[in-house]
Amino acid sequence: MGKEEAMAEKRAYRGSMTVFFSVLTVLFLALISAMAESVRVQGARAKAASVLDLGIFSVFGEYERDLLEEYEVFGVDASYGGEDFQKEKLSERLDFFMKYNIEPTRGTMLTGNTLFPVRTEGSSILRTLLLTDEDGWVFRDQIVQNLKSAAGTELVAEFLEARKKSQEMEKNQKDYEKQEQEAEKALIEAEAAQREEEKAAGGNSGADDGSVVPMDPDGSALPAVQEKPDNPLDLIKKVKKMGILGLVLEDPSSVSMKELVKKELAGERKREKGDLSWERESSGLIGDGIFQEYLFSHFSSAMDTEEKETALSYELEYLLCGKESDEKNLKATVNKLLLLREGVNFVYILADGEMRHSAELLAAAIAGGAPGVTTALTAALLAAWAYGESLLDVRILLAGGKVPAVKTKESFQLTLENLGKLPEVLASCKEKAGEGLDYEAYLQMLFLTGKKKSYPMRALNLIECNLRKKEGMGHFQIDHCIAGLEAEAEWELSPVFAALPEAFLKTGLGAVNYHTRGKFIYEI
Repeated sequence: MGKEEAMAEKRAYRGSMTVFFSVLTVLFLALISAMAESVRVQGARAKAASVLDLGIFSVFGEYERDLLEEYEVFGVDASYGGEDFQKEKLSERLDFFMKYNIEPTRGTMLTGNTLFPVRTEGSSILRTLLLTDEDGWVFRDQIVQNLKSAAGTELVAEFLEARKKSQEMEKNQKDYEKQEQEAEKALIEAEAAQREEEKAAGGNSGADDGSVVPMDPDGSALPAVQEKPDNPLDLIKKVKKMGILGLVLEDPSSVSMKELVKKELAGERKREKGDLSWERESSGLIGDGIFQEYLFSHFSSAMDTEEKETALSYELEYLLCGKESDEKNLKATVNKLLLLREGVNFVYILADGEMRHSAELLAAAIAGGAPGVTTALTAALLAAWAYGESLLDVRILLAGGKVPAVKTKESFQLTLENLGKLPEVLASCKEKAGEGLDYEAYLQMLFLTGKKKSYPMRALNLIECNLRKKEGMGHFQIDHCIAGLEAEAEWELSPVFAALPEAFLKTGLGAVNYHTRGKFIYEI
């Protein structure tokens, strides 16, 4: 073999080894690339999920600022200043934020390649949660969750104490209403029976000289009087037919005449409905206390003297009673206050032997000694006495004064003698001081015994009406405000490391399609 042939054979041998190792290298590189691509795809999926979450967070960053500043409530106005609920607009905003977050350095000097190239194929809003869902309890839940950490033990203790007082007063009120009805019925029956007796006796009743001989409740005769005393119950019946505001207000003409258009309220009209479920965690006494504190700190009452550009002036009274005008809400609140005080005052009168005895003597004098009528009349007088005292209490409260929860001999104002002069006594009542609880304290107790399930939606009615008065918010609707949503996005994950085996082996991984879901609900 010549020298040239040996060298050629050697070169051929070297060439065969190079091809083998080249193929082997490509295979190893393909394997490594496939493994790296698999890892990269997982990273791209994590990036896609993060981009969707960031997009959702960015959408919720566009919350209605006036709603937050005025009422500490988070909500995205899905109408975006228009009149209609725009679910498609939400998707557009979500797509915009996702595309930005995919390449946040686009348009800057920091642009470059990335190991996790992803491209969004678009998003869709699957479900939404609105502030008005569950009759406003989504709104209530957000408030309670946000304020729970700030609620101290002192607030809880005050709420529980007020709840205890309100329950006692409510029980007294129900007892009073029952006994008042029974007394009226018994009096009617006793007077009817007496008339029948007088008719049967030929109308001859009383002493021969025409005077009345009343009997003491213990059965002994009292000194005769020439004429029966006036029955204060006749006046009380007339008083109860009078306008209640004229009795308890020094100047009834000062009552606000503001009104709501009932059919336009969110709670009355057909409204948007969300379909995203959420876990309610704020029910119970603590939640009730926190929400009630929120209502009293963000809405006005009849005691607020500052004039505000709000739909109603007596907002707390509306939350309690739900009437469409300030006047009607104040009347309804006054009647509730009156009943609350009547029960407490009636219990006090029953417990005071001297006051009971005075009522018995007057009843005996009016009844002319007829035992059945005297007993029924005594009960009716006691109830009327409690009613008159309660009118004085409410008048003092509306004048800015205070009334103790439980009366004493010193704090009880109305005498039995003045019961028949009740309108004059009320007109001369100028007291604006006193000790005890003020109007809003009693209002808090009324809230505790009211329809708690109605408060959230009524509050949202007021929030909507008040925000509509602001410039540029004439079309604002509270049922367009989103408190949470669930969205889905479709992605295309482009290959990176798979390009190497694709170049050499003409095979490899192509683009990967991927779906992600994200959800967010406002809460702290």
